Amino acid sequence: MAERDAPQAGPVGRLFRAGFHALSALRGARAFHPNGLLLKGELHALRRDEMALPQEPVTVIVRMSKGAGLPGRLPDALGLAVRIPAADGGPWDLTLTTSAGRVLPRPARSWTAGRYTSLLPYRTNGELVWLSARAETPRHAEASLDALSRLVKEGPVTYLVETVRANGHRNPCATLTLHEVDEDASRPAFDPMLNAPPGWELRPRWLTGLRERAYEGSREGR
Repeated sequence: MAERDAPQAGPVGRLFRAGFHALSALRGARAFHPNGLLLKGELHALRRDEMALPQEPVTVIVRMSKGAGLPGRLPDALGLAVRIPAADGGPWDLTLTTSAGRVLPRPARSWTAGRYTSLLPYRTNGELVWLSARAETPRHAEASLDALSRLVKEGPVTYLVETVRANGHRNPCATLTLHEVDEDASRPAFDPMLNAPPGWELRPRWLTGLRERAYEGSREGR
């Protein structure tokens, strides 16, 4: 635990926390991904040997968002956050961003174009694994929240969720279907570090420690 706690106690961690606190307070919203849309969805496991997903389809909360908060249809790093109810009592939060390859955020023009990835890998069973999602719905919607809302209201939007190994090998593990805009839902604070699947840990630890300090500062600033 000392390795993971070091960024929190050190000056770099405090700087991250203070900086994201200030940015969030200035915006009156999240420092990153400030503008988003909450949706109701269903997660259906295709295989459980990867993540021990719920055996039966489960209702999930999804937030899709624009990373920099750029207005209208301007391309942005688009976010896909999923909260999965877990049998052990605590939720799992998966957060993915449109990317180039596996690790670099990439602005996208459409909510259903390109791939979303976890950017950072998880360490599980002695190996590094990324999470990835791509749309299976052929319909497209420009990168505005209004267009996304219309897209979902026109009919279900489905994403295929995969695990990706360091060698590029992909395994489908679930389908995520978005079927309703949830305008009345409470605003969950998605946190993939605190709410990770059992046996899965985001790496590298020093970077996830700094990321957690940034999440804390952003939450406090709001």
